[in-house]
Amino acid sequence: MTDDIYTMGKELDLKAEQEKTLATPRLPANLTLKIMFLTFDLLYGKGRSLPKVLVLEILARYPYWAWENGAYKLLSLWHCATGPVDQQKIKDALRHIEMGREAQDNEQWHMLLWADLCRQQQIKLSWFKHWLLPRHMTFVYFYLTRIMYWIKPVWSFRMNAAFESHAEHEYMLFAQEHPEFDSMAVDSIWFEYYPRQKSLGDLIRRVGLDERDHMNRSLAEAARLEGGGNS
Repeated sequence: MTDDIYTMGKELDLKAEQEKTLATPRLPANLTLKIMFLTFDLLYGKGRSLPKVLVLEILARYPYWAWENGAYKLLSLWHCATGPVDQQKIKDALRHIEMGREAQDNEQWHMLLWADLCRQQQIKLSWFKHWLLPRHMTFVYFYLTRIMYWIKPVWSFRMNAAFESHAEHEYMLFAQEHPEFDSMAVDSIWFEYYPRQKSLGDLIRRVGLDERDHMNRSLAEAARLEGGGNS
């Protein structure tokens, strides 16, 4: 997979990219993700909203943290041993640390943007649904991803790709369902760190494209590992 497929840092027709997403099927979710998505709909409603995508972004950061944290643990474990260390394994761990850091930051800006917009729109967030429940969900999601990463990293990359595919489609449907967002100017203190967009509709689409990039990078890493872990 070449870098041409990634959208970050590129000037794009965001509405055309939205249609491209909606014409593409979501990646199939495993049982864990199906339960998670069903739980989301039961707790936060089937409709798409800023509070709902805020919780989605709270969870989205944790697989990347699990990769980074897991790779650090592996490096420490290998270098406390007395035998030789496979250099390719070290390169893979360093690669996953870098991937994890970059993606975590991106997901963090998404979370902070949605939280700021909820505040601006005076949307009251539930202590139970937006603080307590996410804390428990992220705990489970983090350690599940860590376990998968330790047993077979490809499993965790493919599960994350399916999660990000779901997120990409949810954002593009959110924008499609609310054409009025295209006439709503958007501002946030976090545009100091995240590319400023001219409307709320474009911001939602841009975040959706970030999720597509995360999906494609996860798929590319899974394919690389399955091919022998080189390059």
